[in-house]
Amino acid sequence: MSVDPDKEVVKVNKILGKQAGFGPVPANQILPWFAMIIISYFIFDGLLGWGIPKVAVISFWLILSWWFVTGKDPDKFINRFRKPKGRNWATGGALYVSPLLNVSKRKQLKRNKSDYQ
Repeated sequence: MSVDPDKEVVKVNKILGKQAGFGPVPANQILPWFAMIIISYFIFDGLLGWGIPKVAVISFWLILSWWFVTGKDPDKFINRFRKPKGRNWATGGALYVSPLLNVSKRKQLKRNKSDYQ
């Protein structure tokens, strides 16, 4: 008996292309949540001695805030903290000159300001 690939039903995994997770919780949220719980425990119970119920409320608040901020598309929020490409950035028409540069280099950059605009 020969199998015809044009007429045969192709079986596809139902979760193909979906985000990994545990129930309603996305998998990319688990590590930040765990870190928030541990840090809030050490700060609010270890250092301040507020007790476990207050730590649980603070942890829950931090977790909900993080989930609302990152949500379904975390790259919209997280990518804002990545360094943009390029070196010469001008903001509001003013060229940034590092205070760590020596005086002659700063003067040279200020003279060449028109090259960056």
